[in-house]
Amino acid sequence: MARLSLTVLMVVAALLTAACNPSQPTAAETDSANVETASATDASSETTASSAASSAARQGVFASAEHATTGNVELISQDGQSTLVFDENFATSNGPNLVVVLHRSADPIAETTPPAYPLNEADYVVIAPLTATNGRQEYAVPAEIDPTAFESVAVWCQQFNATFGAAPLQ
Repeated sequence: MARLSLTVLMVVAALLTAACNPSQPTAAETDSANVETASATDASSETTASSAASSAARQGVFASAEHATTGNVELISQDGQSTLVFDENFATSNGPNLVVVLHRSADPIAETTPPAYPLNEADYVVIAPLTATNGRQEYAVPAEIDPTAFESVAVWCQQFNATFGAAPLQ
């Protein structure tokens, strides 16, 4: 607001001075132009920084574990909200109590043992129940979960502690 008031005063002063001597720009006109240019540059920089900070994405490809699991996942963070997006090629087997989890390891399958590929409770956080065993779907990451603390996404059967598939996020 103070910048705007200063700019308005400078423009008024410049107009009054220009009326008296139209052939040369005054110091007030020069200062006013500099303030307007600086304001426009500041606003442009803020918009660019805001856009860059408001959206980021990490992606992964599902690998099978307990059951065949395929497709891609993307973790999108925009305006403080993170969302997991499974693409239209996502597919896994049906099972009881299937959930989507974020896991601290980039490769939870390699860190577990077949055939179930069980997960250690301290290494994951449940995001939501799996809504479908195939196709595009989205899962909002709760605000209290910091997605940067996790390196992969997994489809996991809670009832039998069995990992169906996982995707490292890069």
